[in-house]
Amino acid sequence: PQPLAYHSVGLHIDGTVYTWGNNSNGQLGDNTTTQQETPVKVLKGTYSGTTYLGDENNNKITAVALGNSFSIALAADGTVYCWGNNGCGQLGDNSSTQSETPVRVLKGAYNGTTYLGDDSNNKITAVSLGYVHSIALAADGTVYSWGCNSHGRLGDNTITWSDTPVRVLKGVYNGTTYLGDDINNKITAVALGGSHSIALAEDGTLYSWGNNSNGQLGDNT
Repeated sequence: PQPLAYHSVGLHIDGTVYTWGNNSNGQLGDNTTTQQETPVKVLKGTYSGTTYLGDENNNKITAVALGNSFSIALAADGTVYCWGNNGCGQLGDNSSTQSETPVRVLKGAYNGTTYLGDDSNNKITAVSLGYVHSIALAADGTVYSWGCNSHGRLGDNTITWSDTPVRVLKGVYNGTTYLGDDINNKITAVALGGSHSIALAEDGTLYSWGNNSNGQLGDNT
């Protein structure tokens, strides 16, 4: 199940992105806060294209997802863009200021140069959004999260929100320090609920963390 969202997104085969619906926090990415009943094309913001997000032929947008009043997009080069509500730092740009156009997520605890996914040997391969938190999976199998951290949904053994990515700790996973850091059992997929997170390992096992008030972590507590 997806977190509650009152806006919609579509990814075109040419790599550009269209949004429509509620825009109270700039989540449509068209540099306004005006609701749209028909699709608008997301502007480039800090993306390196010409006018629109994904309009550079060599760096199309390959995946999109929605949270509550914010949006995320993954580019072919492995970098990540967010826009909309940022009250808990869920845009990952080291601020809590909403953005009506896409901003590039900073690296935080990721080992790149400046931005999340900017190491060509360890691109970001998947993204997902919760109600007010974000998650990204790197090619090496490690997992990064940012935004609201109530209930421990970021997986860094704190309940402190973060406006840049933190690396998810291993918990009961059999790696060394971080979730996915065993090269023989990488994390291969991630997803978010409203206030909890889940990851799939190569060996088929599942790991979850965050809010468990309805048993959503699956550990029968």
